[in-house]
Amino acid sequence: MEKERIKSGIPGLDDLLNGGLPKNGIYVVVGETGTGKSIFGAQFIYNGAVDYNEPGVYVILEEDKKYFIENMQSLGWDFDKLEKEGKVKVVPYIKSIIGDVSTSLEIGLVSNDSSMDRARQYLTVNSMFMQIQEECARIKAKRVVIDPISIITLLTDSEVLARMQLISLFEGLRRLEVTSIIMVEEGVRYWEDVTFLCDGIIRLIMKEKNSLFERGLLVRKMRGTGHDTGMRPLKIMKDGLRIYPNEVMFR
Repeated sequence: MEKERIKSGIPGLDDLLNGGLPKNGIYVVVGETGTGKSIFGAQFIYNGAVDYNEPGVYVILEEDKKYFIENMQSLGWDFDKLEKEGKVKVVPYIKSIIGDVSTSLEIGLVSNDSSMDRARQYLTVNSMFMQIQEECARIKAKRVVIDPISIITLLTDSEVLARMQLISLFEGLRRLEVTSIIMVEEGVRYWEDVTFLCDGIIRLIMKEKNSLFERGLLVRKMRGTGHDTGMRPLKIMKDGLRIYPNEVMFR
């Protein structure tokens, strides 16, 4: 049975996916710095709310919320307005991480030994999910973006612990019945573990040829649907990303 699709809100992408992303899946967008990951996630959330009446939660882990909103305004996306209308919630979770550590120190749950560091890490991931769950319930969200998840995998030296945390987070997102986009920085430890847990992988690429750089997109994996397997040009326009499904990079 064909899975229900949702529109990505990114011109050209749905053409590569036979109509859109399978609903309620978890999809990883991986790429190096500058390939357009944050714009991808913001466009997915913003156009989902504006064009398809699907509220969304955007979790930012490495950027100030005020800076994020100002930066997206340059693309014509007024996240501040959507937040006031209850259609979107931008969660600056880095503050929550700091709060986890401070609170844990105060109540004696965290010390300098490795076992307590593991306890702190569990609290961080768990509280992040609880906040996502709360915001999803409040605005009846259908979409979630976490940008990026890399910081979670960097906070522990244990591959087993990192994988367990990812499994816990992903299982929680599936229970929420939302379509999720997870941003991953290329080359970060343990990100390969994410690929076994997610429903799809979209790789953003920047290649150089004859001193010219071109961005591109490749759908590496997508469960529940056929998909294009070519490396397609991607451009950052004044209103966001655009993919060219009928072209190839560096023709």
